[in-house]
Amino acid sequence: MKNHRITTVFLSSVLLSMPLSACSSNSKPADTNSSPSANNGRTTVTVSVLKKDPFLQEAERLFEEANPNIDIDIRSYVATPEGGGEKRMVMRSPEGDKNSEADLEKYRTGVNAELMSGKGTDLIALENLPYAKYADKKLLANLDDLIQKDSGFRASDYYTGVFNSMKLDGKTFAIPVHFKMNMTLGNAPLLAEKGIAVDDSKWTWKEMLDLGRQAVQSGGNATAVWTGKPKTDLISDIVMSQYGKLVTGKKAAFDAPEFVSLLEQVGDMYDKGQILETADMANAGKDVFKSMSVPMPMQLLFMPQMMYEGKGTIYATPSDGGKKGGITITSDLMFGINEKSKNKAEAWKFLQFLLSENIQSKPGMMGFAVHKASLEKQLRQSVEQLASGRIKLQGPNGATPSGAIDEKQFQSILQLVEKADQYAAGDPNVLKIVKEETQAFFNKSKTAKAAAGLIQNRVTTYLNE
Repeated sequence: MKNHRITTVFLSSVLLSMPLSACSSNSKPADTNSSPSANNGRTTVTVSVLKKDPFLQEAERLFEEANPNIDIDIRSYVATPEGGGEKRMVMRSPEGDKNSEADLEKYRTGVNAELMSGKGTDLIALENLPYAKYADKKLLANLDDLIQKDSGFRASDYYTGVFNSMKLDGKTFAIPVHFKMNMTLGNAPLLAEKGIAVDDSKWTWKEMLDLGRQAVQSGGNATAVWTGKPKTDLISDIVMSQYGKLVTGKKAAFDAPEFVSLLEQVGDMYDKGQILETADMANAGKDVFKSMSVPMPMQLLFMPQMMYEGKGTIYATPSDGGKKGGITITSDLMFGINEKSKNKAEAWKFLQFLLSENIQSKPGMMGFAVHKASLEKQLRQSVEQLASGRIKLQGPNGATPSGAIDEKQFQSILQLVEKADQYAAGDPNVLKIVKEETQAFFNKSKTAKAAAGLIQNRVTTYLNE
């Protein structure tokens, strides 16, 4: 694999540009389960993804070189641009370039139809799918059986908290190849000035909102608790971070008094201008919190130095109603194996290859590596690249961080990643229902209680279909 020269400029939300070779995409979706044999006696392992990316395509090439008897056939539902030469791949935080809802719906509908008909590919990218429902319907293989038979796979080499967060009833149906950490950056100078202490070890969303409201109401430089936070996006963040409390199996709890009260509190804070849907660069640094999904390890090292007078503090985003003190994660790439696949062993071999240190350490790896040693390499390379000038960082108002990261700071970041043990996501269909019904509340056409009741009824019906 070529060594890619990184020429990077980080802006206020932290933007990474990395030159990568352009690759074409096969937009043809899966239609049938492959047979154990393919041309020339090779076994074909089919893989369903929303989009191909250079990382997966490079992994495919390397795997086939090492395993000439296995052919990997990656099938994407959304075509990526074709072309030659060097292209620039951009990744933004916190939100980045989102996939369109039409593309997501195409993928969900296609994969769902294949699985329900007993077909589908061997490996399936599950990050945009209701994998818990598929597991309940026995459509996904229990990966624990394959893991236990693989003597070369050592769980201790990985962030087991991340793996365990994906389990359903103690069983593994999905494994992330990489992940993002959900963090809250706090305005430490402002909070200290107001005499407000933060204990994020087990705080709830209500407590976080109350602290932010207190800081804003006390006057001074605080513009809002959050800026640039659309209403339904904040509700989605809240629901995803405590999804396990709101949805358990086929039961939902959206009509619980706690959720109704939280919905009312959020609506009231928007009405009073304590949370702003739009962001104004003139108010940069005058909000109390910035909630974000952090996709790049280097951001944990440098982001606090670029915000809030260089004294930003990283807090855990509230989760599970405050009962747990860990950090929530999401994933842009996680795989499961089709229960009806005839090539489970070969499919696991490719998935294990994606999890190997060799692949997890590749420059094209976007996100936090699940392999511990690989993540440490990612972080140390980031420090070296900043010091050498290969990476240039810039925050609001021209703020730039220092590359002088001592070993204590470095180890503190690794310890922070160890706390990542809760999967903050949920069934995309449930989240869609939540957004639709809460929009009616925010538009003043329904009360919080009425909106919560409709969410409860619709979600309960869906879960029991």
